[in-house]
Amino acid sequence: MLEVLSKAAAFILVIVVGYACKKKGLFAPQDYQLVAKIILNITLPCAVISSFAHFKMDYSLIIAVFLGLIMNVAMMLTALLLTRRETPAAKIFYIFSLAGYNIGCFSMPFVQAFLSPFAVIAICMFDVGNSIMCTGLTYALTASCICYADGHKDSFSLRSIVDKLLHSAPFMIYNIMLALSLLGVHFPAPVYTFTQLVGAANPFLSMLMIGMMFEIKLDKKSLGYIKEIFGWRYGVSLAFAAACLYFAPFSAEVNYVLALAIMAPCTIIGPIFVEKLGGNVQLASLFNSLTIVISVALFTAFFIVIHA
Repeated sequence: MLEVLSKAAAFILVIVVGYACKKKGLFAPQDYQLVAKIILNITLPCAVISSFAHFKMDYSLIIAVFLGLIMNVAMMLTALLLTRRETPAAKIFYIFSLAGYNIGCFSMPFVQAFLSPFAVIAICMFDVGNSIMCTGLTYALTASCICYADGHKDSFSLRSIVDKLLHSAPFMIYNIMLALSLLGVHFPAPVYTFTQLVGAANPFLSMLMIGMMFEIKLDKKSLGYIKEIFGWRYGVSLAFAAACLYFAPFSAEVNYVLALAIMAPCTIIGPIFVEKLGGNVQLASLFNSLTIVISVALFTAFFIVIHA
């Protein structure tokens, strides 16, 4: 427990370091954009490749893939329902604050520390469906079907959505690796040595970027948004987590994994997509950081209860 808490505390500390460096002038206010490009195009794709080094598809858990997809879609629809009378910027903020789960950088260390290798496979299966959405499809649908922050949207067509997905490096890498895994194809060991080295930097850069984006400037309306999203994200998550614990057709351990996945914080790349759509990246980063703190508390309480 101490090891996992130390890692979670380290994540939060890196956010603080990023914020402090910006305030001290070491980073310019817009420097996070360069870090975001490095994450999206280099470290995150390498982390994805590394995660498939020993990945084996378990078809009995295919429902976990659909659960990852369904939870993202359900939260995206919830965001649209809550913001039906709000500004385009509010819609974007709600979508990327409610949909998406940070599995690789957050949930995975907890599962690896406290549960079996089979549980790691189960959470990877959930992340297949989750990643299809949060690494590109949610962004593509928002840009083409909903709007940018200034009110315009890309012309809707299957081609425009596919084009955005093809230009999302994490989305493409994730699906290529999944296809190769289904075919039983693996890269030579030196490839994984390289991707593990580069991918290991992803959690640090991701948290540093959140700190660089972080800005505490809350007006009354923004505070209202934060409170409402917290209630919906964790209210829905806890309800679905309880359903997984009591009704999911798997072993108790796999049910634990699915519940943990749904209680995970926001995906790290959410604020990047908010910025690409012209939304309030500072507010998105603030909420993203707060969900890390809340999920640390939830995960800790969860493992205390199940090991009591």
